[in-house]
Amino acid sequence: MAKLGFNAEMVTNTGKQLKVNLELYIFAENNVYVIYCSSFDLTAAGKTIEDAKNEFKEIFRLHIEYCINKKTLFDDLSNHGWIIKKTKAKAPNVEQMLSTNNTLKDIIFNKNYQKISHSVQIPAYA
Repeated sequence: MAKLGFNAEMVTNTGKQLKVNLELYIFAENNVYVIYCSSFDLTAAGKTIEDAKNEFKEIFRLHIEYCINKKTLFDDLSNHGWIIKKTKAKAPNVEQMLSTNNTLKDIIFNKNYQKISHSVQIPAYA
């Protein structure tokens, strides 16, 4: 299995932002499409893939806003195994997450899933 990571780097031309590349797992279950982001442990669902993507965007936005408002974004990332440096952040790779993340383990070993990458920018203050 390839060692896939989720990276973030500081983007300074738009203010202090972290550009984060997320890997999302999409699968169908009980007549709905589910999207799971293991690097933040967030899940969204919808009747179509597009509905699930839109729901995930909203859940992700709310999660980031909450962490920023509470000034806990970097703590949240660290709690999910991210390594935080001054201008970069790196999530644990799949092998590391499989040892602690039962949801990811279930998806990879028991679901017919599609993996997509999605790039987002989030404020880098917390």
